[in-house]
Order: sequence, then structure tokens, then C-alpha cells
Amino acid sequence: MHFQGLALNGKRTNIRGLLSKSKKGDKVSCRIENPRFIGIFYGMESRGIDIFPPLLSQSLSLSKVHQALHYRDYMVPDTQVVFRKFHVQHVLKSFAENNILKAVIKQEHASMGMGTHPCWSLNELALTVIHIAKPPVVVQPMLENFREYRLLIFGDTIIAKEKINSDKIFWNNRIFGGVTKVVSPDKQIVEFGKEVMRIGAFPWAYIDLLVTDDNCFLSEINLSGSNAGLKEYNLNQLKRKMIDEWLETSGVAS
Repeated sequence: MHFQGLALNGKRTNIRGLLSKSKKGDKVSCRIENPRFIGIFYGMESRGIDIFPPLLSQSLSLSKVHQALHYRDYMVPDTQVVFRKFHVQHVLKSFAENNILKAVIKQEHASMGMGTHPCWSLNELALTVIHIAKPPVVVQPMLENFREYRLLIFGDTIIAKEKINSDKIFWNNRIFGGVTKVVSPDKQIVEFGKEVMRIGAFPWAYIDLLVTDDNCFLSEINLSGSNAGLKEYNLNQLKRKMIDEWLETSGVAS
């Protein structure tokens, strides 16, 4: 699927209808799910067509590399992007000089933890970038003694889930046997989540956070995510409400 909920002025359409009928002043709402198509929407925005959710949030949701660059000050210190294989030499030099010996590689466009590679040495980091992962990739120092949370913010509805797995398994994702439990959201974590939403123009967000005793770091942020176990919160209805409110402020009935 390339688009989710594609609508022109509140009425469902397809990409052919959108391109043939849209004009300056129109309102387009959808979730772009294929990064190849985002350029089309930037072109529409340049012609005076309003897009929701905002294209900055859509671009960030589609790209781990864009997130690493945009949220550099909110991620684990020394997070870097390797655009081409031979660029890994700069990461290796930087990590060695700062005594960073373990790292995590995140592949662009991968999801559910399947593109996340733990590297227990700098040699393994180099080999993974060169032979396994396909640049561009995000490379981060591996944290020790942290907890991982999924924070969902939909207006006044705020949900925090801790992601847990065996100490013997690196990944906390469900596909690797991890589980989640709903917890009371910490005020500082919520404020941190709202801040990263603000600078990324996210109307709602699924936010993955790495929390140590002293700091909170952004792992990833997205407009989409799993609603498993959260049926009672009616998150899809909350998304629909935000879209309807956006249309109403523009004088368009959904």
C-alpha cells in the first residue's frame, strides 16, 4: 500500500483522481507509506495545496536517516549517518577516539526491529556496514542499563508502554519475543515526547524512547504504529477527529 486514507477535501480518492482534480487551496489528507511518492506531495504543496499530516512529519516517519539528522540533539550522543560504505571509516575513528566500543546499526526503511543490528565490537560494526547492512544507515553507540518505552500521544490521550524482553535477547520487539506493559507516563518523558513532536510537526505520534537514570533519548518517532492491546483508547477515531478538525478550520466539511 502506497497511501492510507487518501482524501481530497474530505472525500476519498485515489492518486489518479488526486493528481487530475486537485488545485490551489485544496486540502489533501493521507498517510504516505511509500517514500518514493513523497516528492509528488511536496510538488502539490508548492502549488498551494495543503497536506495533512504535515509533510515534515511524513518525511520523518519514512526515514530513519532524516530522523537522525533532524533530531541529532535528541538522540544518543554521537549518533551518525553512514551514507556510503567507505564513510564507515569516519565513524570507526570517531568511536575509537571516544572509547565507544559497542554500537547499533539501523537500516533505512526497516521496521519492527528487523533492520536493527547490534555490534559488540568496532570490527563487527565495520563488517556489518560493509557486508550486511545497506547504506544509508544510522549508527549509534550502544547504551548500557536503559529501559525502552513506547509513548503514544494523541492530543490529551497519552499512553506509555514499557517494552521488555529476556536479558539474553537484544531486541525488545514483539517479533523477537518481547512484550509490552502499560505504565504510568512520567511527566518528564511526556514533555520530552511533546517537544520532539513539536519540532517534527507531528499532530499525533508513536514515539520510542531510551531512558537511563539520567537521560531520555529519542530512538524513533512515527505517525503509525501498533495499537495492539489498546483497543479501548479508540486511537483510529482520535486520528479521524484530528483530520476532521483540520478540515473544519479550513471551512471544508468531511
